[in-house]
Amino acid sequence: MPERFTDEELAFLRFARFGELPPRVLPDELVEVVETEQPDLPVRQAFEIGPGGPA
Repeated sequence: MPERFTDEELAFLRFARFGELPPRVLPDELVEVVETEQPDLPVRQAFEIGPGGPA
C-alpha cells in the first residue's frame, strides 16, 4: 500500500524539491491567449547517412 503523507509533509517535500515557489496567480492576473497561425517556415531536408555509415 502506498505511503500516505499529510498536507504538511507534502508541503515540505515540494519545498525540498523545488525550493520556494512564486506566489499563486490570481484569476484577475490571468491573460487571455489568442491562437495564431504558424508562420510559413522553410522545410528542412532530413539528414541521411551515406552508405558507409557515420565516420
